[in-house]
Amino acid sequence: MKSLRVYSFCLIICVLFSQNIWAQHEHHEPALKASVVADHSLYHLKSSFTNHREETIKFADFKGKPVIVVMFYGNCTQVCPILIKDTWRLYEAVDESVREQVHVLAISFDTENDSPEVLKEYAEYEQLDIPGWHFLTGKNTDIRSVAMMLGVKYQQQSDGNFAHSNLVTVLDKKGEISTRVEGLNQPMSEAAKVIQQIISEPIQ
Repeated sequence: MKSLRVYSFCLIICVLFSQNIWAQHEHHEPALKASVVADHSLYHLKSSFTNHREETIKFADFKGKPVIVVMFYGNCTQVCPILIKDTWRLYEAVDESVREQVHVLAISFDTENDSPEVLKEYAEYEQLDIPGWHFLTGKNTDIRSVAMMLGVKYQQQSDGNFAHSNLVTVLDKKGEISTRVEGLNQPMSEAAKVIQQIISEPIQ
């Protein structure tokens, strides 16, 4: 009977501890649910961005190829590394014979801190400074426009962190949203099939 009371007490402590950790995590970086978006091509955007190689990038540069887009920020230590890893899992799930046709745009919310130099260090740290991958920064208004078109919500908090949607998006050859994967650690096989289907279709 004594052991049962001890077990019950320990169970209560564990539950309270886990709830406290979860509350802290939510306070640090709550997720925002992505919004529904209309069928508009991101290739119509005139905005220019700068990648981690100091190259000027426009969405229209990728016309005719599938593009994976993810939005994140470099100082995020809990959610964004998982989101970037999810993006890598999708990229890696595409058949190796056509993978070089896929481009990845990782766009930072944090235009104040994520300079091209910082993003280069980030790409190198994540071992993703590879052909076809672009870690991008730009003007606040341009970043916000992209987020709106993707249905990504984000908001900077008083501590400098961002609450944001956890979303990986696939654009087709015309720059329109083909599929989206919302949430962390989600299966990527179906999205990879969509990418391979996009590659096999002729440009209209």
